[in-house]
Amino acid sequence: MNAHQTKMNIILFFFQFDNGIWSSTVDLGKCDPTNPLPKEIFVESRENGTGYRQDLVLNWDVMAPKFTITAVRPYFTKDTENVILLVDGDGIAHGNVSILLESISEKNSVMRTKEVKMSSKIGEALKIGIPNEWRDDASVIRVIAKRQIQNGYSNETMLYIPNLSGTSLMSNLIQPEEIKPFYTDDEIMNVQVAETGKEMNFVIICNSHTIHRVPNDVKNNVLRVKITDKMEGTCILTAFSADSTSDVMLFRVHNFCEDCKVKVSKISNGMRKELGKNDAIQPGDQMELEFTGHTEAIVFYRAMDERLNYIALRNDYMTHEYQDYLIFGKQSLGAKILNLVNEDRVEEAMKDVCSAAGNQIRFRCEQGQRSSSLVSEKCLKYVLKSCYKNSSVTALPILNPFPTEKSAILTASSTNWLGKALSRSKLQNAPHALTIRPEFHDTGLTLPKTKVRQHFPETWLFDAIVLERNGTKNLVATSPDNVGQWALNSAFWWHGRVSLFPGETKYIQTTKPIFLEVDMPKNVYVNETISPLLTVTGIDLAKSRETFVICLSELPRKVCADQGANGNKGDTYYMKVELSRNSPIQSKYLMMKFLSPGLVNMTVTLKTENCETGKILDAVRKQIEIQKRADTEEYYERHILNPSKPLVTAMNDDPGSTSSKDTKMITFSDQHASTDDAETINTLITSNVPDTETVFSFSITLSKFLPLYDRVATMSMGTRFKRNGQRMLTSVIKELSVVLYKFKKLKLSGYTSYQMEAEINDLINEMMQFSNCTSRKEPCAYSEFGRPQSSKDISILLTSIATSLLCEADVEENRVLGSLKTITDYIPKLGRKDFNEDLSDIIDVENTEDKKYLLVSFMYQVSRDCSSYRSSLRNMTKSFGQLHKYFYTLDESNVKDGRAAAAIAFMATNATAELMRSDLLSRINKEHPPYWKCSGYEPNRVDKLKRNNESFRRRRESCQVMVNSFALSAIVSAYAEGTEIDWDRLADWISEQQGSDGSYGSPLTTLVATRSLYEKRRRTVEIAFNDHLEVTVRCKGCAEKKVNVTESPIEIHIPNNIHYVTLITKGHGKAVVAARIVATKRPRPKRGLTQDDYYPVHLSIDQKVQDNFVHQTVCFNVTNPTIKTLDIFHGTYTLFTATPDQLYFLNDTYAPINPSSSALGLHFIITNIKTNQTICYKVALSESRGGRNIPYKSAPVPIRATHPVQGLVGMLLIAHPDVPKSDVVVRHRRHHHARTRFVRRIIDESAVDTVCYDGGECSCAETTCSVQCNKCDFDSPKILRDVLSSTGYFGIRFELNSISSSVMNGANYTIYDGTVKDSNGLGASAFELSKKVRVWLRSCNVGCNPGKKTLKRDYYVLGHEDGLNSDSYGRQNYILNHADRFEESSYACQNLNSAITIRY
Repeated sequence: MNAHQTKMNIILFFFQFDNGIWSSTVDLGKCDPTNPLPKEIFVESRENGTGYRQDLVLNWDVMAPKFTITAVRPYFTKDTENVILLVDGDGIAHGNVSILLESISEKNSVMRTKEVKMSSKIGEALKIGIPNEWRDDASVIRVIAKRQIQNGYSNETMLYIPNLSGTSLMSNLIQPEEIKPFYTDDEIMNVQVAETGKEMNFVIICNSHTIHRVPNDVKNNVLRVKITDKMEGTCILTAFSADSTSDVMLFRVHNFCEDCKVKVSKISNGMRKELGKNDAIQPGDQMELEFTGHTEAIVFYRAMDERLNYIALRNDYMTHEYQDYLIFGKQSLGAKILNLVNEDRVEEAMKDVCSAAGNQIRFRCEQGQRSSSLVSEKCLKYVLKSCYKNSSVTALPILNPFPTEKSAILTASSTNWLGKALSRSKLQNAPHALTIRPEFHDTGLTLPKTKVRQHFPETWLFDAIVLERNGTKNLVATSPDNVGQWALNSAFWWHGRVSLFPGETKYIQTTKPIFLEVDMPKNVYVNETISPLLTVTGIDLAKSRETFVICLSELPRKVCADQGANGNKGDTYYMKVELSRNSPIQSKYLMMKFLSPGLVNMTVTLKTENCETGKILDAVRKQIEIQKRADTEEYYERHILNPSKPLVTAMNDDPGSTSSKDTKMITFSDQHASTDDAETINTLITSNVPDTETVFSFSITLSKFLPLYDRVATMSMGTRFKRNGQRMLTSVIKELSVVLYKFKKLKLSGYTSYQMEAEINDLINEMMQFSNCTSRKEPCAYSEFGRPQSSKDISILLTSIATSLLCEADVEENRVLGSLKTITDYIPKLGRKDFNEDLSDIIDVENTEDKKYLLVSFMYQVSRDCSSYRSSLRNMTKSFGQLHKYFYTLDESNVKDGRAAAAIAFMATNATAELMRSDLLSRINKEHPPYWKCSGYEPNRVDKLKRNNESFRRRRESCQVMVNSFALSAIVSAYAEGTEIDWDRLADWISEQQGSDGSYGSPLTTLVATRSLYEKRRRTVEIAFNDHLEVTVRCKGCAEKKVNVTESPIEIHIPNNIHYVTLITKGHGKAVVAARIVATKRPRPKRGLTQDDYYPVHLSIDQKVQDNFVHQTVCFNVTNPTIKTLDIFHGTYTLFTATPDQLYFLNDTYAPINPSSSALGLHFIITNIKTNQTICYKVALSESRGGRNIPYKSAPVPIRATHPVQGLVGMLLIAHPDVPKSDVVVRHRRHHHARTRFVRRIIDESAVDTVCYDGGECSCAETTCSVQCNKCDFDSPKILRDVLSSTGYFGIRFELNSISSSVMNGANYTIYDGTVKDSNGLGASAFELSKKVRVWLRSCNVGCNPGKKTLKRDYYVLGHEDGLNSDSYGRQNYILNHADRFEESSYACQNLNSAITIRY
């Protein structure tokens, strides 16, 4: 063990373990210099010869005061004769304290007054008289206290008592007759009351929120106050008169429950035995808990892993913070209701006297330990502010009125042997004292039958019960599978009590004579190789030296483990461990690799002798979740295959834009095979992923084009735009549009979906949360960021869109009428003033006339969508009729934006819509979709926004989809299609722009596009002509595949290194092809671009560390004038937190909206942003209390700026200021050896053998040298049937087509390619889709490789479906391992042949 100081003075102590347990006394006083600084104690345990180690860090400050001082009256006046102080322990229960009182005054004569010195003990209360000179002229009385320790005193703690003579507060109205540290239930507190000639009233406030009336029973100037069970904690007795003068006095009430007890017993063979201090139980034992207390009391209890006490600040059942006189602060509601104290006047007087005191001590601005008195801390704030202002000190520390306490922290994952090596921590009278607890072990216990241990909770029990009328209650619980110590806490409450009574903490030790621990993560990534630590501990060994073996069982085929050399399953030597009484703990690392996502169970057993015949001593099962990596990016594009459509070169609708190949990772291009074959079309799929990026998978999906509904995945939660659990309204509208119009298309053909109906209902309920609508049908509206609080928060455009969606969903009228009233009330306001609605957060339109007519069009569309509700809203038709004048006076030349023109063509009045449709048709480019280009940006605007900007590209594509969708809706809704233009091609093009989540970019574009396709479907008669449509898939180095397109999607895997795939589509009809590539995320920013080029919001940060805070100043500049609102996420480092009150803007014109904090960082919204203006804010990240933070190990965190329409528009990745710049990317050098946890080993991934196929899937190549062959003579029909009826098992008979050999990772394989003739078993479903099979047999299976294999002969395989993997050629690949059968057809295998070919 070693102890470190801040100055790196090191003293080492070395000790040996005795039978795995160490206990001794260490004189830490040897580490103390003359003036020691706070230290950290590092306990490190090492295993001889291996280098394995575990460590524990404890915060230790021998100079800490470990006590607090509280004033019974936290102020003084000219009438004050004495000061009453309470001395409380903070981590210790006993100790001598030296107290010094000094005055701070503007008069030098008073400052030179003799100081008052006293001595006391922790847990006592004392009265100290003060000199007369202090009462009138002293500004502040400073109390300085320190604890006596060996060879001196501890650090000081200070208390500031201000002079509040100028307020209505008095100090002579009430005085306690007896000075006591606390009172108990039913005790009488006698208080002397001054004779003032005025009628006095009294009230008691406990814990700053419970109010107790005190009868005005004053006899002989003595008030008798009976302490009741409702008084608890810190209470304040206030005396006040009609003239607003008052006096206050603090006292404490400690309530005890002598009858509240917990008895823990073990049940064995029906007998109960109470556990003593040295008794222990085993995992799975039955336990009885007997609670005793008050009649029908409620008992809250929990049993948690005792190691959690290392990371808990304290026992959280009852936490007493002596925040005296919270009535002075705004936290107290009870006191403010009573109006007992003029808070503003007290605050003003305190500021004056404390600032004056700070000016007098400007050359010695002592602060001391934080006080538990709120009044003292407020006064200290003014003292230090004035002191630092008038001295050379410029740094002002941030004050926290709440005391910071640190406790022992367990920073390493403790294995059992570490737990036995370290002393236990227990909360007793001294809550933070570290005490030694003996190990519990009962050598007389009989070992139960070995069971699989798989339940390892951190919390065993957590519940509440009600005691019987006799005050007792018994319950039976089974102990979990953990080996360690449980801490059982309880708290009692019964009728009439105000708070809980904590019961005694019971410790329950769980142990096993010999046990196994498996240290491995619960979550891993696909294709990740890890090295779990397997530890065997033997407490009671029958012999001085014993050998055991670690075995794996129930290992899924998707998990590969290195169990032996060269594919052989490990023998006793390979996985053995040897324990002795001198070395009772041994560990081994096991290499493992995970191949596919999902949940798997892994069972590790500890046996004697060997894995086949040894006796099981312990078994541990772990559940592991295998996930896909988060550092991948998915590219997805859709395309419509239609052999009958004409093909021309796609128009370049914006000469200044970048080509699609530069911006899209997947592109499609069509051309006819020949002029004679009009029914065949060739489609080239191009992958533009650079060779420098790793492609994990490349797949295409083919299915029929069904206009009834689109085959896209439901929008996942991962794609939703969230902020701390609450989304924006536009993101809800986006998802609701996709689901609603998909459902409405389904209903057109007479079908329905209850799942989709439920999803629509959930989204509507979520959308209503952004409104102030109620069931009373009063006017209401919607807002982007939540329920509108005022008229300024209302968005009339979002209200119109939401109302239309509600009407389209046919909801109840009470959900619609309120917003309809708001819309109709708004219509007359359009003509009374200039239009100034801000729509930048919904659609990026610059021209005022475009904005106006977009809004009017959406409002007028509401009248159509909600026509069925007209009878419920009086004058609805007349109100919406007022919009006609805006369309009649429309000047087409003022409409600059193509989206506004197309919206008018679809949603305006009939006459105006007809004019705009004619204008659209006159500008159509009908050669190739898209038929209209986006005219929403002026040329100079395009240059300014930089065309290679990702944000501009997304806006341009979204604009183009919206223009064409509005135009298609305008044409088909008026039945104006004609015969010259193929509108199906435009609908196909819009459908191709759909993302993998079903959306079309921005929320408004998604709404318009999904509705457009629905309108097209609703007004078109579909003809079922998708017959005999065949698609041939070709790529270089791939086998050609022909697919008959069906309604069910067919997924085809393409080798990852392929860049070009050709699809040859032949027949009549349409097919949908979706290409999906999963690759590593592209580095940001791009080569040659800076962050400022890539994002329109430029972020910068300045950081500095001061005390336990990281002060950050973030500035950002918005270059895009369409961005008026930003949602900011400010990430926080590990073990750091930030709260909204630690955030403030340096620009007075900006303030955060809805700021909130989470475990990841801060979230807030900024609105009304001005372009090219630097906006800055500051935030202070505070280090979490009780945490052991190592800054250079903190992961980088992002600061993200998101726009409701344009998505991510700015991002900055930041690292802790203490991270060296050279370490941000890679860190090779280890830091201080004694201060680091065990570094994760460098893993050699070649230790686990795998075989990977074309298409990216892999199989385990471990344990493949013991395949079962030539066993047909021993087959039993019943056993074979039982195997094939087990979950996942299959049997196949295949005809051998070819034999080849391959060398994979240095291992030789014989590969059998064949065609499946028969298959049987619950795991044989894969062979119904593909009859091609490839069986891999490792050459180390000597008995399975007879001389010559005959082609066209039958072979048999018994295996499990988890080992099947399809490659890009449609074959099912299967690697034989030790649990499989492989047989050549023969007369001896007739039972095996019958089991596979005959279905029962």
